[in-house]
Amino acid sequence: MQSVWLKQALKADGGPGITPLDGDLKVDVAIVGGGFTGLWTALELKSRDTSLDVAIIERDICGSGGSGANAGHALPMWLQLPLLEQVSDTESAMNIGNAALKAIDDIRSVSAEHGIDSQISETNTIWAATCEKQSGHWDEMLRLMEGFQVHGYRYLDKDAVRNATGSDALVGGLIDDSSVLIHPGHLVRGLRRVALAKGVRIFEKTEMTKLGRTSPPTVTTPQGTVTARKVVLGLYGWSLSIPELRSSAMVMFTDAAMTKPIPDKLDELGLRGVSGFTDSRVFIEACRPTADDRMFWTKSGGWLPYGDRLDRCSRQPFRTESELRDVIGGYHPALRDVEIEGAWCGPIDRTMNGLPIFGRLPTCRDIVFGYGYSGAGVVPSRVGSHILASLVQDKDDVWTRSPLVSPLSRSFPPEPMRWIGGQIVKAAISRKDRYDHAGKEVGPITKFWLQFKPASYKPS
Repeated sequence: MQSVWLKQALKADGGPGITPLDGDLKVDVAIVGGGFTGLWTALELKSRDTSLDVAIIERDICGSGGSGANAGHALPMWLQLPLLEQVSDTESAMNIGNAALKAIDDIRSVSAEHGIDSQISETNTIWAATCEKQSGHWDEMLRLMEGFQVHGYRYLDKDAVRNATGSDALVGGLIDDSSVLIHPGHLVRGLRRVALAKGVRIFEKTEMTKLGRTSPPTVTTPQGTVTARKVVLGLYGWSLSIPELRSSAMVMFTDAAMTKPIPDKLDELGLRGVSGFTDSRVFIEACRPTADDRMFWTKSGGWLPYGDRLDRCSRQPFRTESELRDVIGGYHPALRDVEIEGAWCGPIDRTMNGLPIFGRLPTCRDIVFGYGYSGAGVVPSRVGSHILASLVQDKDDVWTRSPLVSPLSRSFPPEPMRWIGGQIVKAAISRKDRYDHAGKEVGPITKFWLQFKPASYKPS
């Protein structure tokens, strides 16, 4: 099920067509996954050493996973500084924060240099609340950011949030001055075009059926076997198909929808060019305009896959069209019944603490991985490409010593307890969100199960 973003990008894509693998292959680096992680890593490796023979193996087409289906919020990582400092030190935490800012600049520069229509906005993302019980957390966050000498956030009261977003449903928020909105479909397909021009070989419609933890490692596909000095796994939610990675993250799907172009309606409502926002629910809702006068929105807390069976959940959104219309109608009532261009869903791979994980596969040090973006992968995937490239090159540098390079954990149980427990925690989260908006407190049983919910990248 393709997103509207990806359909638009494919329609505009004049690059080379699909090339499946045909026979066995030997390369320096094989990257499994043709999304942001795989493409940025391929480009980073080629920028460091143009002689490297790099191949990307993608089971569908580049951008068909989370990269082409997300909301297009390019967010800095300042809000993760307290946790990064906790697991490392202040200098290392600040290095990641500054690298995330540089990643946003990289999106701008690569898009400009190579003519990628990433539709980078001049507006930012607002972290907002839709009820008083879910507001006020930004006071502590602002205090923490001041301690790090980070001044990219400003408090907005209800009137200021209304002026910035055009919605009366938000009671206050925090504006993120460093964030931008992008077109994720154009960006991921543009990175594919750039990678091909740099000499990266991309084999789409080529599924990995077996990962050989040998020396050198191998990637087996129906069309042939790829042998490489190093293998990079950039599988996003599909990292759960790798047994060693399964216990460190869980996956839950987010639903998304986009209207047809409605320029007159946006003008009438004063919504053209407003800021995007996410609310403070645990199962967040987000809304943003697009460069071609559409409105896009998401609602998390969708399908919960059993094990690594993500494909079964990818076929249609968890929520009905009417339920999705209720989401946008809650923020902009006049848009509830506008014509929808498309609705889809995408997986979110969440770690327990909300930080992505990079490292070497414990069963084979020549296989490296990066995943667990917890719903905000546009920027961390670029930051992570530096880490993955340094791991591939066996460097001992600021990237391989990053706090994001961490041991795998046993945060989540095996099946069937993962799915059963996940459903219970999911119900507890939904109950908490409902009770917050009703001004009520949840009971002790719900509080017990809430302690098992994974953290988020957002302030709440």
